[in-house]
Amino acid sequence: MKGVIKDIYGKGFFHLFSANSLIHLIEFGSQLFIAWILLADDIGRIKSFQSFAAIAVVISGFGFNTSVLKLCSEKKTSLLEKQALFSSAVKVTLSGSVLVLLIIFISSSFGLISNDSIVNKLFIYYALSVPLVALNNLMIAYYQALKAFKKVSLLLVFARIVHVAIIIFLTYLYGLNGFVLGIIIGFLMSSILLFSKTEFMEGWKIVEAIHYKKNWELAKFAFLGNGVNMITLYLDIFLLNHFIHDAEEFGYYGFALTLIAGLRIVTTTVQQFVTPFFSEFSSNYEQSIKAFKRSNRIFLLVITGTAILAVLTIPFIVKFVFAGKYDSSIFYFQALTLAWLIRSSVSLKGPFLLAYGYMNVNFYNVLIVFVISIIPAWYLINTYGIIGAIYSQLFISILLLLVVQVSFQRIMKKIKTENNK
Repeated sequence: MKGVIKDIYGKGFFHLFSANSLIHLIEFGSQLFIAWILLADDIGRIKSFQSFAAIAVVISGFGFNTSVLKLCSEKKTSLLEKQALFSSAVKVTLSGSVLVLLIIFISSSFGLISNDSIVNKLFIYYALSVPLVALNNLMIAYYQALKAFKKVSLLLVFARIVHVAIIIFLTYLYGLNGFVLGIIIGFLMSSILLFSKTEFMEGWKIVEAIHYKKNWELAKFAFLGNGVNMITLYLDIFLLNHFIHDAEEFGYYGFALTLIAGLRIVTTTVQQFVTPFFSEFSSNYEQSIKAFKRSNRIFLLVITGTAILAVLTIPFIVKFVFAGKYDSSIFYFQALTLAWLIRSSVSLKGPFLLAYGYMNVNFYNVLIVFVISIIPAWYLINTYGIIGAIYSQLFISILLLLVVQVSFQRIMKKIKTENNK
């Protein structure tokens, strides 16, 4: 165990983990602070902003952060070629962001985002952070592909701490409006910082159609898969924005989801970490299988322990810290933790299939889950409200587990057959 920890540390896992934790601190930690300032109603609105923005970020990036992570981690690719691939992704992200902002502006203006007029009004401004987040994700993926974890961590630590301070300060002064302004300022600051330290202009000059094509061959399924996955993940929020009129109860549910965002830090960080190494080992079937099985065993133990610890301790912490203000969120959090654990148990299978070029499998998996779950989710939420949203999350998580497990076993047999030839 000591050797494994030392090996993980040497590859920069803990540097990446600290940086990734601070990135999610914008969504997680700052909300815990501003929960003292804002009403539960506004916490629900913030969760709506973040859910809609998550979809917008995926559309803006067209999945190119995934293709950059894969293509730029390959040893055979020269540094100049990697810069060109990254540059083409930047150009696509900027173009996609303009299109997305236009759609958001029209949708919000006609009240299509939510039945809450405040959400419709403020999301137009919150959406200005979408291109900044998309570019941040792309640059971080590029550094991960280059295995420059320590450099990324050092670049982001200062920006994220200042970002949280700005959000809390502006929220204290201007309420929900200040929160939105703080989000935009913080991501603008981190984008400028990352771009100033990223060397890619030589690659920018030589971008050709082939670079877009190489990226898109991998990105298309990542784009569609991530898009459908995000819609499925936040389906409850999208539906609640049109079916629920009790803003306070929605706020309690939103606070529970804020706590779940803390648990998701574990899942997303491990996924980002293992992807380049699975890609590097993909040329050696036996080695890659060994790496996957060892990583998956450790990961399952970690998320199970995390879930148990969270269910047992978070209720007491919420009661003590918030003095009863969010006690109504505790049951929601405990039920959603179970859904998170079920969903997360198959999280490493996607990066492993990506390493072997089976990105389309992930897309088909989430598409099947989405198609099957959308009507039950609509019925449950429309009939039972917030409790129906809990039921729908558990249903979707179990369905995802079954679909991914079946498809993974099928693809593993195919990969084994191909490597035995």
